[in-house]
Amino acid sequence: MTELRRELGVFSASLLVVGGIIGSGIFFTPAETARALPTAGWVLGVWTLGGIVALAGALTYAELGAMMPEAGGGYVYVREAFGRLPAFLLGWMTLLMIASGAIAAVAMGFAGYLERFVPIDAVGGRIGVAAITIIALTITNYLGVKPGTVTANIFTLSKIAALSALIVIGLALHPGAPPAVVAPVAPPIANGVAAAFVAVLFTIGGWQQTNMVAGEIRDPGRTLPKALGLGIGIVIAIYLGANVVYLKTLGRDGLAASTAVAADTAGRLIGPAGATAITVAAMLSIFGFVNVALLTNARVLYALGQDGAFLPGAAKVHPRFGSPHIALMMLGGWSLVLLVATRGKIGTLLSGVVFADWIFFGLGAASVFVLRRTRPELHRPYRVLGYPWLPAFFVLSAAVGIVSAYVSALKMSLVGTGMLVAGMLLYRWRVDGRRQTTDGGVDGR
Repeated sequence: MTELRRELGVFSASLLVVGGIIGSGIFFTPAETARALPTAGWVLGVWTLGGIVALAGALTYAELGAMMPEAGGGYVYVREAFGRLPAFLLGWMTLLMIASGAIAAVAMGFAGYLERFVPIDAVGGRIGVAAITIIALTITNYLGVKPGTVTANIFTLSKIAALSALIVIGLALHPGAPPAVVAPVAPPIANGVAAAFVAVLFTIGGWQQTNMVAGEIRDPGRTLPKALGLGIGIVIAIYLGANVVYLKTLGRDGLAASTAVAADTAGRLIGPAGATAITVAAMLSIFGFVNVALLTNARVLYALGQDGAFLPGAAKVHPRFGSPHIALMMLGGWSLVLLVATRGKIGTLLSGVVFADWIFFGLGAASVFVLRRTRPELHRPYRVLGYPWLPAFFVLSAAVGIVSAYVSALKMSLVGTGMLVAGMLLYRWRVDGRRQTTDGGVDGR
């Protein structure tokens, strides 16, 4: 069996958008933006810009996903627009760093929250809990897209409910003037905006993961644009609402000094019980993100295998469960390798993820320009609003994010660059090997 089943509707696809974006970031990156910027107005301005970037990216990917409703998402668009080598590198980096690094890092975050409630030494501490989490969710998704999406829906609805409650309570109550605290002095505004923008880009990334499961969405030409629009709308409302409440309750200085912004905000609004509740919500949110990352990114490896570009076994579909089970085991397995190899250091894992991720965000979005010119005959159930300016704005934003990530995390960005070079060499070796065994050769664009 090689075909995936189309079982997802607007509801599940929309929640995948939300679940793919809201992970752990909104619970700590607002403090990073406040440390980098001098006033609450600047903080809200950068988050608003992030929402606009996310909307531009989602609308661009909506055209691409509706036009090419295949498993793999950005991999498919880059392959059709720019050739097989860039597409191979997207899949290569998804396996080696982007998805696997995010899965390992966020699983460690989940373990850190769980440790606050129960002892975890018996299972190997945080790394042991992170490993168990990855294994358990890999098995869940191995059993089919339905178990994976049901799990994703439950945890996504939980995080929406918790953050919405915090926003409503924070807007309704008046806790008084924020307490005076000693906060870090913001750097010069140009440097501060750049640093804050990187943090926001990390937090808003993820809407494209729903495109990765387009091959399992019913009537994707109509469903996918609706799901992306609805999901992004929910995320923007939650992110801006949460930041307004954080700033109202803690102030810019209190937000900058906080190490657990949502818990500190809830604690000041409704006491220790509120802090505990939001901590649980953060834990559930992080757990749900690991599930979505495994569910969606395995489809990129599936598409890579279908093309025969790398490990053809990744294209196999389980005859009973209908899942890309080999691709899931590859992704879950390599995530475990990274977890152990880095000893669970979240910063080391994430600094490489941001650099590599936004290269292919931008390249995927740029596909819309190439395909409009080279494939005008393709049916486009949805055309991105504001073309060409909106997609161009997103591609430019991605370029700014890449440069900023390279400057702020040089070591891991160099590691990522080395992985890209290794991928190029591997691809050329495979192409040369095929040319030696076939008469016609291979397209090696």
